[in-house]
Amino acid sequence: MPKTIDYPRTSYAGAWEVAEVVDDTGGKCSIEACARKLNRKVSGSFKAILGSAVKFGLLTSKRELLTTTNLFRRIKHAYDKQEELLYHREAFLHPPLFSQISRKFRNKELPVQMFDIMLIREFGVEEINAQNVAKAFVDGARMAGILDERNVVADIDQLAAQQGPRRELASGEMPLNLFKASDVPAASSSSPAVAYSEDSRLDPPERYAMDSTFPETGLVPSAPPESLTEAAMDSDPVSALFGLNRTIPNAATQYSQEAAVVPPVILQVAAATPEPIPAPRPAPPAPPRVSEPPMAPPAEGYLIHIAGPGLDTQLSIQDVDDLEIVRILLEKIRKNLTNR
Repeated sequence: MPKTIDYPRTSYAGAWEVAEVVDDTGGKCSIEACARKLNRKVSGSFKAILGSAVKFGLLTSKRELLTTTNLFRRIKHAYDKQEELLYHREAFLHPPLFSQISRKFRNKELPVQMFDIMLIREFGVEEINAQNVAKAFVDGARMAGILDERNVVADIDQLAAQQGPRRELASGEMPLNLFKASDVPAASSSSPAVAYSEDSRLDPPERYAMDSTFPETGLVPSAPPESLTEAAMDSDPVSALFGLNRTIPNAATQYSQEAAVVPPVILQVAAATPEPIPAPRPAPPAPPRVSEPPMAPPAEGYLIHIAGPGLDTQLSIQDVDDLEIVRILLEKIRKNLTNR
C-alpha cells in the first residue's frame, strides 16, 4: 500500500498561482482547463502543484474538478495587507507537517543547511521529496513572516493570540426593530382641526395676510402633541393609521406659543363646517417586473442557464468534461418529471 503524503511538495507561491487561475474561471474548473490556462500539460509535476494547493487549503479537488475554498476567498478579499498576511500565514500552516516544524523550532534558529536531512530522519519525509519540502517550507515561512533573516522561527501560537478576532465592517444580523416610533406623530393634511400650515411660525400681520382658513381672526392653530385625549381621536385604528380622523380636539388640546389663545368661535366654526372626508387614494400600481438579462456567454465557451423548482444555476462550459455536470443536472430534471 503506497504511503499517503500529507505535506506539500512544491512552494506556496506556485500553489497560490494555481488557485488564482481557478478563481479567474469562476471558482471552479477542471484540471485540464487549469493546465491549459497556464500553458502546461497535465503531468506529474503539475499534479504535485495542485496537490500542494489542496494541502495549503486553497483548493479542493473532487472528481477532477477544482474549487476554491473559503480560506482563499478570505485572502483575496482581505481588508488590508496586514489581514491578508494573517490569512496567508493560516494557509501556510494548514499542512500538519509545517505546523509541527514551526512549533518544534519556535524562538529557535532553523538549521537551514541540514534541514532536508532533518526532515528525513525526524519527520518521516521521503528522501526523494526532502529537498523540495525543505525549500517550500523556508520560502513560505519567510513570505508569511514566520522565519526572519536570522532563520529564527517565530512563535506561531503567540502570533495567533496577538492578531485578535477577525474584523467585520458590518454585523451579520439585522436589528429586531428597524423603525423606531417617533416622539411626535405626523399631522394629517386632510383635517382642519388637526392639520396646520407653516404660516403659524410667521408674525401675526403676515399670518393674517396669507391665511385663508379663518379670515375673521387670522389665527392658525399649531400642530398637536401626543397629549390628545383618547375621546378626541377616532375609534377606528385603520383611519388613525392613514390620518383620516375627523373629530375635533377637545379642551385638553395644547397649542404652540404663536396661537396659545384660540377663541371658542374658531372651534365652533370648525365643528359646524367640517370638510368632507377625502376618499383614500388608491395604491400606485406596482412597476412591471423586468427580468435581468442573461449573462453573456464566455468568449471561449458556452453558457447554459437551468431554472426550475429548487434549481437556478448557470453553467459555463469550456471543456468536454463540463458536459458531465450538465448531464447530471438533466438526469435530475428527468427524474423529477417522471415522479410527478
